[in-house]
Amino acid sequence: MALVVMLLFGSSYPVGKIGVNNISALVFVTLRVGIMTLALLPFLQIKTFNKENYKYILFFTFAMGLIVYPMIYLSLQYSISTSGIIILMQCSIPTGVLMSAFFLKENVSYKRWLVIGFVIFGVIIVGFDPLILQEPLGILFAVIGGFGYALASLFSKYLQKENPLNINAWMAIMTFPCLTLLTLILEPDAIDQVLGMNETSIVTALYSGLILSCIAQVGMFWLYKYYDVQTVLPLYSLFPIFGILLTVLMLDEYLTDYIIIGTVIVISGNYVLQKIK
Repeated sequence: MALVVMLLFGSSYPVGKIGVNNISALVFVTLRVGIMTLALLPFLQIKTFNKENYKYILFFTFAMGLIVYPMIYLSLQYSISTSGIIILMQCSIPTGVLMSAFFLKENVSYKRWLVIGFVIFGVIIVGFDPLILQEPLGILFAVIGGFGYALASLFSKYLQKENPLNINAWMAIMTFPCLTLLTLILEPDAIDQVLGMNETSIVTALYSGLILSCIAQVGMFWLYKYYDVQTVLPLYSLFPIFGILLTVLMLDEYLTDYIIIGTVIVISGNYVLQKIK
C-alpha cells in the first residue's frame, strides 16, 4: 500500500506542473477538488458531524483543502524546478514528527532530533539552488504547503477510526465552495480558462481529482488508521524518489548539484528517521 500511495503521490508533481502550464494553479486545484467531490459524494455520511470528532474534520479540511492543495500548485506555477519543489515539501516530515511529539505525546528520542536537524539541513541546501532562488514565491508556497501537510497528518490521526472515504468526502465537499469563491475573486477569467481547456488540461485534472485524491489520499488514511504518524510520515521519503524520476522522464528537467546533494540528505535522513526510535 505504501509503495502504491508514494508512487501516485510522486506522480502528482510532474502531472501538476503540466496542468498549471495550461491553466492557472487556482483554477486547476478547484477543478481537482470539484472532480473529487463528485467522485466521493456517494460515500458521504451525514452522521459524522454528530460525533465529537467533527472539529478534527474541519481542521483537516482547512489544512489539506485550503493550505496543502493550493500551495502545491502555486509552488509549481511559480517555480522553474519541479524537483526542487518536491524536496522542499519534504519539510512536512520532520515538522509532522515534531507535532506528533507535542500534540499526540508520541516519543521522539534525541537521536531522532538529530536526524530531524539533518533533514532540515538538506531542505535548506535545496532552497539555495539557483533555479529555486529565481522564484522566491515558489519556496514560500512549498514551505507553507509542507507545514500544512504536517498539520493535516496530525489531524488525520484523530480521525483514525473514521472511514477514509467519508473523511475525504467531507473534506472535498467543504473545500470546493471555498476554493471556487477564492478562484472567482482572484482569477476573473477562471470560467474562460475552464471553457478553453485542451486535452492535456482535462487529462491532468481528471488524473489529479480521481487517481490522486480518491485512491492515493484514501490509501494514505488507511495507513494512518493502523500506524503512528511518526511511522507513516517517514515513508514519504519514497515519494520524492518516484517524483524526481518521473519529473526527469516527463519534463526533461536537469538536476543541479544543489538538488542532488539536498535530495540525498533529505531522503537518507527520512529513511533513518523511520528506522531509529
